Amino acid sequence: MKPRVLHTMTWLAPGGGVDRNVFLSISSMRDRYDFDLAVGREIHRNDFEELDGVRVLVCPHMVRKIDPARDALALAWLARLIRRERYDIIHTHEAKASLLTRLAGRAARHKRILYGLHGVTFNDPMSPRKRRVLQAVERWTVHAADRIVSVSEDAIAEYHRADIARDIPSNVVYSGIDIERFQRRVAPGDVQAVRAQLGLPPDATVLVNVGRLSFAKAQRYTIEAFALLDDPGDSLRLVLVGEGAERAACVALAERLGVGHKVCFAGFRDDVPAVLAACDVHVITSLREGLPRVAVEAALVGIPTVGFAVEGLAEIIQDGVSGRIVPSGDVAALAEALTEALADPERRIEMGRRARAWATPRWDHRVMASALDRIYQEMLR
Repeated sequence: MKPRVLHTMTWLAPGGGVDRNVFLSISSMRDRYDFDLAVGREIHRNDFEELDGVRVLVCPHMVRKIDPARDALALAWLARLIRRERYDIIHTHEAKASLLTRLAGRAARHKRILYGLHGVTFNDPMSPRKRRVLQAVERWTVHAADRIVSVSEDAIAEYHRADIARDIPSNVVYSGIDIERFQRRVAPGDVQAVRAQLGLPPDATVLVNVGRLSFAKAQRYTIEAFALLDDPGDSLRLVLVGEGAERAACVALAERLGVGHKVCFAGFRDDVPAVLAACDVHVITSLREGLPRVAVEAALVGIPTVGFAVEGLAEIIQDGVSGRIVPSGDVAALAEALTEALADPERRIEMGRRARAWATPRWDHRVMASALDRIYQEMLR
């Protein structure tokens, strides 16, 4: 009889990085474990329906925002589920679901709770007071977990710097990618077809930012840096892939800075590998990550990343070798690094090659699954 594992998530986002991480983990390990996934009621896209034998259990009370009444009901719902199903391992993901699940697991006297650390929530843009509150909540509740699995060295180091979870066993397991999907060569004709769909001139030099349009992903800084670039031939373009609450603000910002006609808001795309292959430089201006998977995806396609020094990025690219990393929030430094990359196409292409060579053996989802399997087996023993 296979061990039973419960994964929990707060919501299912369209193209979400955590969603993909959990999906690839479960799909790669179904031969050894029986999986359930408990998730909040906000479901935009459910790829887990493709996985035979995996139950998706919707908690009607779990919502993304803090709501004491609903959160209490969600905690009770999770505790009843854990008592009834008697899972061998509980593996939590995302801030809200992780907090509620580890507390519910302890209430149900569960002994194998694995905290999946995908990002440092208290590093989001927020007031110092709110940051201290979030750190305190993590500090008080993290011991309900028996082990932490972080997607990057940076993320767990940030927790330790905040004096959180220093005494809890932890492992770093890099967030796996379906590398074959990103490494397939895209034919030149298909590249031009994608560019035509996006309204890009065939000979344009294109920057791309992929991610949910949110305050923390901070695409506004990408737009501001793009507006600083010298473009006498009107040959530069910026593509923003993703949807989100900040879309209208980003559109308005591009217009206000005089680059609205050169910025393409592509919305959500299923063909991210093809879009990346149709671009020349990937830009990331997130203010908080765990491990920026899209930088790995760009590397696998063979284009360099230029971006802010966010958690995990230095574990994907080497500054000046396979991309550029500048201080977080420094738009002028970002524009300067982009100018350097755009001025030397041969060096830019070589950076992309080096990024690809570094990423390929490290972020294969099968490597991630093998590492998680070893951790599961150790916990079961």
